[in-house]
Amino acid sequence: MSRISVIVPTYNRKDYLRDALLALQKQSRPVDEVIVWDDGSSDGTDKVVDGLRIPNLTYVHADNAGKCAALNGAMSHATGDYIWVCDDDDIALPHAAEKLAAVLDRNPEIGISGGGYERFCDTDHGQEKSGPGYWPDLSDGTPLRHLLEDIYLFQNATMVRRACYDTVGPFNENLVRSIDYDMIVRLATKFPLHMSEDVMFLQRKHDGDRGPASARHSIAKVESVWAAQDRIVFEGLRDQIPIMLIAAMFEGDAEKVLRAAYIERACIFARHDLWDFAIDDLLKGEKLAQDTPLGPVEFAMCRRAVSGKQGVRIDRNQLRRLTKLSRSSPIGQQIVGSLGRGLIWSVRRALVHRDFATVMRLGAILTRTGLKMTPDSAGSDVNERRTIPLTAYG
Repeated sequence: MSRISVIVPTYNRKDYLRDALLALQKQSRPVDEVIVWDDGSSDGTDKVVDGLRIPNLTYVHADNAGKCAALNGAMSHATGDYIWVCDDDDIALPHAAEKLAAVLDRNPEIGISGGGYERFCDTDHGQEKSGPGYWPDLSDGTPLRHLLEDIYLFQNATMVRRACYDTVGPFNENLVRSIDYDMIVRLATKFPLHMSEDVMFLQRKHDGDRGPASARHSIAKVESVWAAQDRIVFEGLRDQIPIMLIAAMFEGDAEKVLRAAYIERACIFARHDLWDFAIDDLLKGEKLAQDTPLGPVEFAMCRRAVSGKQGVRIDRNQLRRLTKLSRSSPIGQQIVGSLGRGLIWSVRRALVHRDFATVMRLGAILTRTGLKMTPDSAGSDVNERRTIPLTAYG
């Protein structure tokens, strides 16, 4: 049976860490080793770990260098065939190791086994649970498409073959946040990802500070820090999201599929506030299959491009480029008009929050882009696949 190595990076969270480690010892499929990499804690973490007397646990205390350095250090010590990274403040459910590993055991072509999660917070009456913060409709499209558009898969719910980590290289130590997002995208664009909707762990929501010692930030700043880091992550990943891998998410006529792929990759970059990259791809897509109007799948991409959690920030030069695209051809007009249709959702969200400055800004963009309400009945019949063919992975 393949061996499982668990990596737990930690920094000044001794009480949460205790709960996390005890949960790992209750797995229905026992893990073979647990490596706790202490990134310079000063709160007595070492005494807590020593007091647990866990026989298969290795504890390493290192100078504070950030979570990425901790993960890379622990990875160099891991001996298992499967790697399971678990945060120090979350709780794995008893069946997690068994279910995640079973997918890899049964399917040698799968590189990454993923699952779901629930959130919880500690109250005076015990744990108060809630659903995940974001979970896509996995019945529509591939797990990779959803992952590229927004993070929903977290490390505690992810088991990966060690060989896959060896192929993509170490965690990026230049990142402050979005470390797991960067790594899972690098992995999932190289190796097949299998997703289960079974809940694998409980994600603890608490008010403690986040980030490495050199860049700590409060819970109130989490969303803004993540948004900025996601943008940095996807700037660095641009060349690692090949257009032919995106094309493998669709089926149909080759030229229409390629057009859909460029629009989808534009959607991905737009949702991460990288509009120059997005417009570059829209321009490439507009030149393809010009005798075929957009179909429902492409309209949906355009709407998603302007309805991400990052909001929509298009500067004047980008708006000029979109205006030029809308005037270049009927397809260009459809693309930009479909973006305008999607903006209605963002405008409504801003109205609900009484964010009138955003309403005015988006209204100005909407005026320039126009609206295309529905796809043409004679539009592209490209369909979205549920799985990506194995041959699409390099």
